[in-house]
Amino acid sequence: MSSPPESAALDCELNNWLRWDRNEKTRSEIMNLKENSEWDKLSAVLLQGRLAFGTAGLRGPMKAGYVCMNELVILQTAQGLCKYLLKTCTKEQLEAGIIVGYDGRYNSRRFAELTTKVFVDSSIKVCLFGNVCPTPWVSFAVKLYGAAAGVMVTASHNPKEDNGYKVYWNTAAQIIGPHDKNIEDSILENLEVDEVLWDTTDIDSNPLVSDRLQEVTEKYLVCLHNNINREVFDDITSADCKFVYSAMHGVGFPYIEKAFEFLGFQAVIPVEEQRLPDPKFTTVEFPNPEETSTLKLSLELAEKNKINVILANDPDADRLAVAEYQTKSSSWHILTGNESGALLGWWVLHNFLQKNAQVEPSSIVMLASAVSSKMIRSICQKHGATFIETLTGFKWMGGKAVKLLEEKRFPIFAFEEAIGYMCGVDVPDKDGISAAAHFAALCSHLKNKGRTLSEQLDWLYTEYGYHISNNSYFICYDKKVFENIFKNIRNYKGTGKYPEKLREWKISHIRDLGIKGDEMGETNTGLDSPLSSGQMLTFSFENGLVATIRTSGTEPKLKYYTELCAKPGQGDREDLKVLLDSMVGALIEDFLEPELNGLLCRK
Repeated sequence: MSSPPESAALDCELNNWLRWDRNEKTRSEIMNLKENSEWDKLSAVLLQGRLAFGTAGLRGPMKAGYVCMNELVILQTAQGLCKYLLKTCTKEQLEAGIIVGYDGRYNSRRFAELTTKVFVDSSIKVCLFGNVCPTPWVSFAVKLYGAAAGVMVTASHNPKEDNGYKVYWNTAAQIIGPHDKNIEDSILENLEVDEVLWDTTDIDSNPLVSDRLQEVTEKYLVCLHNNINREVFDDITSADCKFVYSAMHGVGFPYIEKAFEFLGFQAVIPVEEQRLPDPKFTTVEFPNPEETSTLKLSLELAEKNKINVILANDPDADRLAVAEYQTKSSSWHILTGNESGALLGWWVLHNFLQKNAQVEPSSIVMLASAVSSKMIRSICQKHGATFIETLTGFKWMGGKAVKLLEEKRFPIFAFEEAIGYMCGVDVPDKDGISAAAHFAALCSHLKNKGRTLSEQLDWLYTEYGYHISNNSYFICYDKKVFENIFKNIRNYKGTGKYPEKLREWKISHIRDLGIKGDEMGETNTGLDSPLSSGQMLTFSFENGLVATIRTSGTEPKLKYYTELCAKPGQGDREDLKVLLDSMVGALIEDFLEPELNGLLCRK
């Protein structure tokens, strides 16, 4: 049965897919849709463009079609990347080859092998890791070997049905413009797939393929050791802290085990049910340690062993969740990304200043995404360091860190509220292994001072001012509703202008990245130019509130991030919380108008 005569484009793409695809499963999916005349579904997967490089590379469900992750899409992506590298990289970079890693999801090893096959077919060396690895290992290896690029096959904490493809440039940071768009163009120019590329049986014996995972791990551990001050090792030995650890069914455990042994920590007590890679993520609905429910087994194990701190990576070990037992209330506190970011940021700066007293403070730089806490800004201000804000996503923070290094500055820390942290620049990306090590070192330091993490947070608030957040989102499946919300804010109450205040609270500044970039800030941050898609508005109020509302690039969500930033000694915490909640309620009611716009509250 053929497609309707008016669907010439669909007919063409259908024929192309069936001509190119050699995977029986995805080929059958397309054939079944065709035989059942499900033209709308075929159009959705064959005519609605391709997966695009977002804040974390390519991600999508493992199904047939160009908007999904499958073997044909992987081969076409690898071909486009390979051709682009051949055009743009130096001879030395190409001779160094590329790095390829993968996580424990379904098809990840296969996708990595297909990528390897494409590159060796073009006579480019590939370091293909022989086992699953943390995502930051690929970034580290690109920098270590001066490679042309790196590829990590992972969907991080996405649902089990998904997979992804993260690309690192020769800087070891994730790709940003213009490379991302240029690679996408190169993919479209190289869609034909030679049949020989489907056969990966000769990968292990190919002289262009090497496995340097052990060497990379050893050198990573040395760098991690060198990033910790000598006196901190005395803290580690004397405090003798113990930690419960969850790999969240991912790759992290053997690497955390080696790191903690190398640095002199007690061996972590792992959540056995989540210790090994499991593509089914059997014990959790979503393998995202930001979700409280995923830590249930960790909490039970910690209570059983009378351990006060839990460390949990996400499945590809590039992010870190932390929980601490509160003795006074006999309850657990799961730290937010902002709280962990404040603690880690202070700790990294504290150690850097101790070790590098001769460095001009203004050349020390700490970074955070635009929707993350401004506590790092307050810490930088007090110590004379520089604070830089970037667009959401570590591809911006990592890329900016590389630029700062070229300027002979010291980008020592970066974080995002979604529990991602970069401690140092050996990996210009978020790294859950180094973050866990630095957190464990901080816990050891605090234990010797008789302090808990929560007590240290209170000290930070006293020293740098309270920073209280209220973040959430609304759901709506009609994009036009989101467009109208931002349109109405720009023409507030028909005045043709942005609002000057929210009820009695005056607005001091508005940044609208849906219209234009921030011309006053740093370059190469993603904030210095308007968004290519989506909306993002930030309101700064005279009383210290910073509120950002933005659309999600991957979900039908309208997100809001709010933080009341007080000066040291200004206000009582509970009074500030009441003020924040009042302002957030007013912002939602006056600017977002959920009832009028049919917005669904977060469950």
